[in-house]
Amino acid sequence: MAAVRILAAVAAVLLSLSEPATGALVVHRAGVPDPQCRTGVISLKEEGKPQVCCAGYCGECTDYATCRSVRGQNSTLACCAKEVYNIRCGAGAPANLCLKKCSEAVPPCIMEDGKVFTTPDPST
Repeated sequence: MAAVRILAAVAAVLLSLSEPATGALVVHRAGVPDPQCRTGVISLKEEGKPQVCCAGYCGECTDYATCRSVRGQNSTLACCAKEVYNIRCGAGAPANLCLKKCSEAVPPCIMEDGKVFTTPDPST
């Protein structure tokens, strides 16, 4: 457990010193959970459903027309908010494909239920 804390601290320092994309890579490689979706893109809140955190390369986390193919790859299970939500663990998705809560995993993941997460105001 101490090793995970040290790794998280190192990742936080590297994240603060590097560009956002590089920081996201450090967090992903370290396997540190991302409960605030800082390395991904948060979906809008829908009544009765937790928000999801799509992969950072998606650009947005909705069911937009091109979410199934971002940067020339199949990104359905990483960028389409409805699909990300549908493959959450405990909802019938196979264990090797299901997405965990962001408190346990990196994006794409499921945000904590009962909270509304927003993106920070870039002007502050």
